Amino acid sequence: MPLARRVTALAAILATALLGAWGPHGHAVVAELAWRELTPEVQAKVAALLEGSPMNSVGSWADAVRPTEEFRWTAPLHYVNLPDNALRYIPERDCPEAGCVVSAIDDFAAVLADVNADPEARRQALMFLIHFVGDLHQPLHAGREADRGGNDIEVEFYDHKQRLHAIWDSGIIDAADLGEWPAWADRLENGIDEMDRLAWTADLNPSDLVNTAGRWAYESNRLALEYAYTVENGDVVQDEYVERTTPVVELRLSQGGVRLGAILNAVLGE
Repeated sequence: MPLARRVTALAAILATALLGAWGPHGHAVVAELAWRELTPEVQAKVAALLEGSPMNSVGSWADAVRPTEEFRWTAPLHYVNLPDNALRYIPERDCPEAGCVVSAIDDFAAVLADVNADPEARRQALMFLIHFVGDLHQPLHAGREADRGGNDIEVEFYDHKQRLHAIWDSGIIDAADLGEWPAWADRLENGIDEMDRLAWTADLNPSDLVNTAGRWAYESNRLALEYAYTVENGDVVQDEYVERTTPVVELRLSQGGVRLGAILNAVLGE
């Protein structure tokens, strides 16, 4: 990686390290891909709920409000932890009483679907849903409890100490130099065909989002074990790791966008 590119990537990582899964650009990509999956009817409903704000502009809202007193209770809802030997997601084992990203998707989808709910509650539910579906598809947001999804693993990332979790949030995206996010979204959309859509949403059950999102969490967990957790504390992480994991990042962003769109079409469609 050229020095100028590496410095730019590190600066971006530091700026977004506390923002949560994918960072603002990754969440914008997921939201934009989802928007393009919506029917015209659902697009109109989403636009009305967001009061005209583009869907891609609210993808990181849940991260922005998380530190505030009003929304501090949402902190556990951004992730879920599964045991290394898990064969599936089990709510009673994996989702604590305070909630997790799987239960959050189910809960906020129910609020969004309730046309009699308070309009502001539905607007916030939509923004939470947009964010949490993105979070769920970041592999380390379904990582190991022992290391808090990679937060306790510190490596040398291009000669800079960084937590493994932050590398997956935004480091890989920035270091891979994937370009401005709108063009990146265009490229990912062009790589998605109808067979992908069918395969990625085949297990979607709008009336049972706990099990649906649980299966997607298990996908993330397996990818974390296979790709993210191939380094340990103190390891040097550079081009080889980025090149090997970038396709996984792009796959999960694409799947997150298609699946979010499918959920919104199901929840808000007639």
